[in-house]
Amino acid sequence: MNETTLIIGDVHGCFHTFRSLIEMYWKPDTMRLVQLGDLTDRGKYIPETIALARALERQYPEQTMFLKGNHEVMVLESWAMMQSASPVLARMYSRENSTMLQYFTRPEEVRERLQGDMQWLRKRPLFWENDHVFVSHAGISAQWERTEQALHEGDPESVLWTRGTLKNIGKMQVIGHTPQESGEAQFREAENCWNIDTAAVFGGNLTALHVSAEGAVLDVYSLPTQKIDYERR
Repeated sequence: MNETTLIIGDVHGCFHTFRSLIEMYWKPDTMRLVQLGDLTDRGKYIPETIALARALERQYPEQTMFLKGNHEVMVLESWAMMQSASPVLARMYSRENSTMLQYFTRPEEVRERLQGDMQWLRKRPLFWENDHVFVSHAGISAQWERTEQALHEGDPESVLWTRGTLKNIGKMQVIGHTPQESGEAQFREAENCWNIDTAAVFGGNLTALHVSAEGAVLDVYSLPTQKIDYERR
């Protein structure tokens, strides 16, 4: 089977929009699903978003890949601080991080999922690739001579954090991380790179790139973010 891949950009807790995009455009019989990180933080439905991702992974373990973004790293840092803090400090940390805050203000059964969800986030890979496409959260910086140098999570120029010029690696890179104010996916020819972070959580769009096994872009799907996912009253 000449399998294609649906690559979804930064979700940031926009659960309803995320679910709609998957229902509308993902065909698991013929498509792989790759989400390039930042499921967490900012949006209003973060535990629900993680629950959906985990459910899809359980149902389609060979067809789904959820990557780690820089916001997953920050969430895990908050969780680690809470684990070693006094109850008073733990409550303070939970208020300072939108992901932790949502777990602790949801019903008890949601809070009980927290430890398992954090373990799942910690295990997220940093990239997915085939012979023609390389997907990561922020991309391989032009400063690196070798790809493996870009895979150190704490480095500000790693595939989790860089915002500079990317290296043309001979494969099409697909990234998110830096929101496109236009709300549209951007292709940078010199870097052979698509940025599909289209500012979903800021009232923009949630975007997915449908690519062939050979790296040809078949479709660009973009859904306006549902207001329920980001508006505060």
